[in-house]
Order: sequence, then structure tokens, then C-alpha cells
Amino acid sequence: MDYSLPRLGVLSVVTALMAGCAPVRAFRPVRLDPSVADSVLTSPVAPGARLHRIVNLRAPWRAYVLEVDLACTTLHAMKGGATAVGRTTTSGLLASLPANSGAVATINADFFAFTPPGVPTNLHVERGVLLAGPGGKPVFTVRGGRAEIDSIGVQGQVRRGGSAMAITAWNRPVATRVGVVDARWDVPLDTLVRRRLLRLDPLAGNAAHVGEQPAQLRGRYVVQVARAADTLVSGDTLLLHLPVRGPARGRGDTLVLQVADTVEVQASLTWHGQPAAITEAVGGRPIVLADSVITPDVDKEGNDGFRGLNPRSALGLDRAGRRAWLAVIDGRRPGYSAGMTLRQVGELMQALGATRALNLDGGGSSALAVREARRSATDGSLRVDDRVVNRPSDPVERPVGNGLAVFSTCRSR
Repeated sequence: MDYSLPRLGVLSVVTALMAGCAPVRAFRPVRLDPSVADSVLTSPVAPGARLHRIVNLRAPWRAYVLEVDLACTTLHAMKGGATAVGRTTTSGLLASLPANSGAVATINADFFAFTPPGVPTNLHVERGVLLAGPGGKPVFTVRGGRAEIDSIGVQGQVRRGGSAMAITAWNRPVATRVGVVDARWDVPLDTLVRRRLLRLDPLAGNAAHVGEQPAQLRGRYVVQVARAADTLVSGDTLLLHLPVRGPARGRGDTLVLQVADTVEVQASLTWHGQPAAITEAVGGRPIVLADSVITPDVDKEGNDGFRGLNPRSALGLDRAGRRAWLAVIDGRRPGYSAGMTLRQVGELMQALGATRALNLDGGGSSALAVREARRSATDGSLRVDDRVVNRPSDPVERPVGNGLAVFSTCRSR
């Protein structure tokens, strides 16, 4: 992804000052019950963002929580590359952002595969571009400018004249579903998916990957037989995978495809069954807090080891959509920080003021990198100091599948 200023669409601190943006709202003091934590040390990071260092000596655990005012900050998914494949450290994601971009921090996000490396297990949408499709678990999204945590689906069609076939997967190939794969997936298709595969070559002048809303695929194609080399997609070509067993049609579908057919393809993301203009998205699991209540999933998701004490990363939102909390909890360090259970993550988010919270990838992946920007007194240049504020449990910082970046867009009072 290109993170130069014209693509970002966010204001640098300097530009914000010149433009006279509204001043950031004052944060309320954080007061946690002694049963939750022994101490909270808070320091400002940037307009609209502050960092809490929270310590519980009895557990013990240590948490680092970046609280942001969403009226003065924006949250953006980051992959570190143009496709779903690849791994980058959380601090590396932050370091890749220009000094004048307004970048404040990055936190690791979704669980990911080690082979192929770094493929997120759930949806990844970055600046309105879909790299990986929904994987059936909860997702953090920015939809219509509002930050939310929910489930996201795919709906679309392959249409020829008055006949159509429903699409239910996009850049998430499953042998039992009708779906499309584009070049941004970049994962070789397995043998089972390739058993019923067609290549869709774009017509001249086709506006593939460009629709009326973010993360929308729309274009006209010619149906071709998939070649032996078609395990990956290039350019604007699509691969259409059909169910391995049974008809390549769902209820109400009437389309039977033939080689050389010209078809129209459309696919988009859905929220509660309706088309959704999602500009940013990363996955996690499970939702640990919903409507201010700890969810039953904290006692059911995964195995005992997954639910138990671990280093953690999590994202919380308040009911009004005005605040977000990006938290990492160190773990696997006896006497310093044992980590948290999923239930404890929900309890911490409750105490901070979140009403909805999502567990992100944890263990050695948990990292929060924060940027301190300052003007040089000698030449006026903008210089930044990026650092990981927590102590990741691996000997060195782990490269991860994706992350969330925070950008400041307000000026201080």
C-alpha cells in the first residue's frame, strides 16, 4: 500500500495546525478500582491520543493501553504489502509511515497463517481495498466513517443476461462455495479448490476492482478454461471456483457457464445482509465484551490454552463511537506479567469504559508501537522516535500478518 500523503487522506499535525482544525476534547481522568489495578500512569502521545501504563502487582500483569478520541484520530488497517501474503513487525508497520503523516501508533491485529506466511484468518480491507475476505469470525471495521465490531459477509453474482449465479466468497476460497479470487489474494489455490475452476479474463476497458463503494468488485469478463498455471491470479483476471460436489448453483440460480461466455461479475461486503461501504477492516476472535457484558465466548472460544493466561492484544469501543482503546498485555514473564485470560481482557475493557471489545492475536504477536514526533530546534525538520512500549514475549519482536494504525487529525488546545 502507498502511504504517501495524497493517498492517506489524513492531515499531518503541521497541516492540521495550519488548517485550524477543532481542538481535541479533554480526556477524563482514568480511575480504576483497586481490585482491577494498583496503578495507572498516563502520558499524552499526540492530540487525541494518550497512553496508559496499568499495573496489577497481585496477578501480576502489566497492560499498555492507547486511548484515542475518534473525533481527532482515524484507525486504518495495515498489511505492509499489496497482497494478503507477507509478515511485518508491528514497529515496522509504524516505521513505514512518513514522519509528516500524523501517525501515532500501531498495534498487531488478526491471527494469521505461517504457511503461506502472514495471510490473515479473517477480513482485511485497507483504504477501501480488499486483500483477504471474511473468514467467519468477528471483524473490526470502519463503515461509513464509524468504528464497529461485528460480523461481515460477502454477496455477489456472476450474471449473463437474465441468468445469474450467486457468489458467497471473495479472496477466501473454500471448495464448498462459489467464489472469486483476484490478484490481491496471492495464495496458490489448493488442489481441491482447483477441481472446478474457471478463469475470467477481463474485457478491454474493464474497470475491475472499481465499484460504487469501497471494497467492491465489478466488471465484465470472458469465461475461459483454467490453465495448469492458474494457481495464482495476475492483473485484472479473476478465478471463479465452483463447489466441488453438487451443482454450481444455489437456490434461485439459473446460470450454467460455458467457455467464451461474456459475464458480469459483482461482489461486495455485507453487514447484516445489506451492502456495506467498509473502508478499513481487520479480524480477531472472540468478541469478549458486548453491550458492556462479558460474552459467553470467553469460556468457549478455542482450547483451554487459548482461553488461559497469555500475552494479549485487544480493541475496545465505547457505545457512542467516540472512544477506542488499543491494549496489549504482557505475559509469559513470571513475576513481572503472567498475561490475561479472555475473561480478564473483557473485564479490563469494561473498567476502561468500553462497551464492546474484540480479542486480537496474542502470544508473541502482541506489540504496541508508539511514535513521538518533534520539531528540530536547529533546522525545523520533523523527527520521529518509534518504539515498542510493551515487552513482547518472544526474544525478538515477531513479524505479524497485519495491524491497525492510529493517525492524529486534531491540534492541541
